[in-house]
Amino acid sequence: MVVSLAGNVFPVINIVAISSLVPLYLISRDTEELKRSGYGPETAKKLLVVAYLYWLLSYALTGATLENLVSFDFLRFDGALFIAYLPLLLVTDVRLDPLFIRRIVGVFLTIMSVVALVGLAEFFNGTIGSLLLSRLPEPLQLLHDASLSSDIFQGFFRAHNAAGGIYAMAALIAFSLLVLDKNPAFRSVPTFWVACNFVGLVLTQSRTGYLGFVGALLLVFFRRRETRRNAFKYSVLILVPLYYMLQVQPVVNQRTEAVSDLEDPNVVMRFVYYQRAFDDFVQSPIIGTGFGRFNDDLKGFVGIPNLVFVATSGQSVNDDLHAHNSYLHFLAEGGIIGMALMLSVWISTFLWIEREKAIFAQGSFGRCLAEGIQACIILEFAMSFTEHMMGTATSSLTVFTFSGLFLNLVGWKYRVASVLVPQKPASGELQACPEH
Repeated sequence: MVVSLAGNVFPVINIVAISSLVPLYLISRDTEELKRSGYGPETAKKLLVVAYLYWLLSYALTGATLENLVSFDFLRFDGALFIAYLPLLLVTDVRLDPLFIRRIVGVFLTIMSVVALVGLAEFFNGTIGSLLLSRLPEPLQLLHDASLSSDIFQGFFRAHNAAGGIYAMAALIAFSLLVLDKNPAFRSVPTFWVACNFVGLVLTQSRTGYLGFVGALLLVFFRRRETRRNAFKYSVLILVPLYYMLQVQPVVNQRTEAVSDLEDPNVVMRFVYYQRAFDDFVQSPIIGTGFGRFNDDLKGFVGIPNLVFVATSGQSVNDDLHAHNSYLHFLAEGGIIGMALMLSVWISTFLWIEREKAIFAQGSFGRCLAEGIQACIILEFAMSFTEHMMGTATSSLTVFTFSGLFLNLVGWKYRVASVLVPQKPASGELQACPEH
């Protein structure tokens, strides 16, 4: 998660980091034991393998070349999901110490917070900090201008919606650590993380991120009676004042007001992409028009129209153009089967976390992390209505890496309780286990 920030500036770093998961998985001493004991997300992993095979078959049916499939440009854009979901497939229980997991989550949230604070300094033009930051090389600039807005905070991410998604996730994880703690303190490190990452989210001007964050906050932390009081308390003390402070800035205010503006050129273009994706789905509703073909030019089709109609010719284009809606994009390229497989992976992961979080007491770090990851998955579902979040690498890598850390917490819990046996207690509770 940490190196992914640098990886957006120097992509080779991501390749090295993700590739290192392979030997880590192969040498893991608990891989087979984990499968026998049944505390891992095995259903989600099996569904992901099926999904991978399905997309590879879909790609092969189009007649596209193997050279393009393994090219960096394809794996960075059209084929990003092959990389994005690898942590779910490869991360296993490597017996990480719970204290180390807690610290590494803290390192990630701290780095994200510091980057957001630097972006905030750059946002307020005329300060000494902003003048110094403006002299940095272009790849290290945190604020960028676009045709529809200026001073958009992107952190080290390629697009402001990607940055909005990650900062929303970081804020949700931090909010979970604060709100679900046994004795939450206002003057604490989690408060700092919540405040800074929420500022980062607002500065990204990601309207999709705004709505998704509020939705996840309400569904996870305000819905349940035991967390509602703390959620309301810290929202009023931290989120509302910060939002008001930034909302008085004209640039942020205009973007927020544009959430409901259906005449906004950005919104209008999304409807164009929606229509294109829906048309592809109608042409081939069962298996779609082929993996990676949505943004290709001069496409020719073979098969039975309105049933199975695959694009088998044309010019392959590898760029970041997509349907701006994961559900429609999966329907367009993979049909009903493709979308069902992808949704099943996410739902199975969510349900696995729901099942295993029961072994952690309310207020423990394991329970806080589990609730935070579930909030991130809900955010992913929400943002996928206006962005292709499930098919791009940034947010998916983050969610599944957090899930890998949670898997190691679960494994530690079972080992300490001496219940690493094929049959787990029916209630899912481990009464004798100390809390972390």
